[in-house]
Amino acid sequence: MSEILLLLAAVLGLATLFVHSIFGEKYLIGPLVNSGEGVMRNDLAQQVVRFAWHLTSFFGLIAIYILAKAAYDFAAADIALLAVTGSVFLVAGIYDAIVTKGKHIGWPVLAGVGALTLFAII
Repeated sequence: MSEILLLLAAVLGLATLFVHSIFGEKYLIGPLVNSGEGVMRNDLAQQVVRFAWHLTSFFGLIAIYILAKAAYDFAAADIALLAVTGSVFLVAGIYDAIVTKGKHIGWPVLAGVGALTLFAII
């Protein structure tokens, strides 16, 4: 059961990362960078904003790897690392829900990855 929950969390997280990069670029980062307003008049600022946005997705791959590896070999999994990973996702989802008043599409997915991970280790 734990393996299935972790695998679901990893798949959900991976899908989220793709959506984050693709839709974020199309609907948020692209228009922001191309606006040429404020700090976005600076080429370096444009590059840093785009880089930082996509870097979060690449860092997310580390978390997804942790979940997938634990799903593959749960007996050898680091439970503390899974607890931290699940907690970060859950807190991020809850925080996102609060500050966006539930309007951001990402909060239930982030919270879901966290909840699945934490349920897998209890």
